[in-house]
Amino acid sequence: MKRKPDQLQAVILAAGRGRRLEPITLTHSKAMTPIIGKPMVQLLIEKLYAVGLRRFVVVRAPDDRDMESLLKSLNSKQDLEIKSCIQPEPKGTADALLCARDLIENDFILSSCDNLYPHSHFQSLVHTYLNEHPSVIMTLCRIKPGDLNKAAGVKLNGKQVIEIKEKPGENSGSWDAISKFLFALDKRILEFLDNVPESKRGEKEAQEPIKWLIEKLKPKRVPIGIFVEHYLHLTTEQDLLKIHEHYLSEHKPFTIHPEAVLEKSVELKEPVMIEKGAVIGEGSVIGPMVYIGPNARIGRQSKLQRCIVYPCCALSDRACLSAEVIMNKQMKT
Repeated sequence: MKRKPDQLQAVILAAGRGRRLEPITLTHSKAMTPIIGKPMVQLLIEKLYAVGLRRFVVVRAPDDRDMESLLKSLNSKQDLEIKSCIQPEPKGTADALLCARDLIENDFILSSCDNLYPHSHFQSLVHTYLNEHPSVIMTLCRIKPGDLNKAAGVKLNGKQVIEIKEKPGENSGSWDAISKFLFALDKRILEFLDNVPESKRGEKEAQEPIKWLIEKLKPKRVPIGIFVEHYLHLTTEQDLLKIHEHYLSEHKPFTIHPEAVLEKSVELKEPVMIEKGAVIGEGSVIGPMVYIGPNARIGRQSKLQRCIVYPCCALSDRACLSAEVIMNKQMKT
């Protein structure tokens, strides 16, 4: 019998602290970083929901109350089930998956919470897994300089994965691709989580049980890779600005909320997005590539381009800012 997408679960690893994204992540976790007003973890859930998944397991940090509240509110949808569990300490992706093991009942999509992929890639991942029944589907990218020092190298025979090595290094021979942290997995991977060795950094990584799963299911079921040509990654403030630029230019959300206030002689250079309750002072020039959150206030004669303004922030008159994430409640320039 042909399986349907809603028979798959989605497991999202969202317990990371996001140290390299500080000071942005001093007020919220990396997964709760807002993208056009929505936390990144919510965007990921919505993308997977759009390709037919209905049951989610989210692994979060113990002190992430904002995420706990968000997941409860999302759970109110009638056909959506979100369960969460806690990873007490950030000890690696295999450890996070171990924390979720008792909540996983079916084969599943496994994703980190710092990458966003096109709808077409999620669609291909789910459709291929349900119809071709591989042991694993890996999301692959073309190799760029430096990639093999920080990502798993993959060798291919056609689309079949024949070798995986975590961070093999630049001088480790010929590799066909690198692996991103988005997989379709047989639930039998859960059998291998107890014996994953720790890395030199004291972490347990998911690549090890994935390799064991591949060996267990061969030759009847084989691992395959699907290339993704474009994705959005969040590690630094510049990444966050680029993600907003993508959503403003490609997805084209509304420009001005009906309950935003634009005072006299405000000039908008699209794309921009101004949320409910925001006030833009007289004579200001906003854009291009500017997102202004709910209830933010921009002083008179201000100029903003390529900026993200968090909710409730206030900028003084004649603020002149470019390529910045503005989080302070009051900011003088």
